Amino acid sequence: MLAIDIPIALLAGQALAESGKNMLKSDDPNQHYFMKSIVLLFAVFFITPVPFYFFLGWPAWEVNFLWRWQDHIHDSPIKAAVSFAIFLFTVGPTYIGFLIGKYWLRKGQDVLVRIGYILMAVLVGVIVYVTRDITFNIASTYDKFQAEEFYSFWSHPFFTGWLLVTIYFWGALFVCYLCIRKKDKQYSDAV
Repeated sequence: MLAIDIPIALLAGQALAESGKNMLKSDDPNQHYFMKSIVLLFAVFFITPVPFYFFLGWPAWEVNFLWRWQDHIHDSPIKAAVSFAIFLFTVGPTYIGFLIGKYWLRKGQDVLVRIGYILMAVLVGVIVYVTRDITFNIASTYDKFQAEEFYSFWSHPFFTGWLLVTIYFWGALFVCYLCIRKKDKQYSDAV
């Protein structure tokens, strides 16, 4: 759901910034470029596929049942162009989260980076709680949702797909965080 995709992307950007804090605190432009590249590649390959997956299978659910237009995107170049917006709603917040993290790290406020991504996780929890009626009642189209033709979040195939993409994203974030952290330690030891 886009309502949680954006805070999750901000969280990822800040977490990745924290993992490379010594590189970002340095004045070495190559280290800054490396970190920026890794964060943007992470957003493209590990965040963006998740909302695309849900938008292709459950478009109304992905946009929080706010509109009817996504039910009829076929043969409409303007409506199909929403794919660019989905890309921007994942890559943009990830990069913004990274820049916020980088700013705090360079100001010596390392703890604010961690507070930032913890707050994003709490925000996601609040959003899920507040929107639990639409989060846990799945319908692929707006019309089906309005007709109350939905099924449980926990049913197959939705839950299975959700579980796989969740493992894909969080597993990738964990591995990427550890790899950057290792490179960051090597960098700080070498300096």
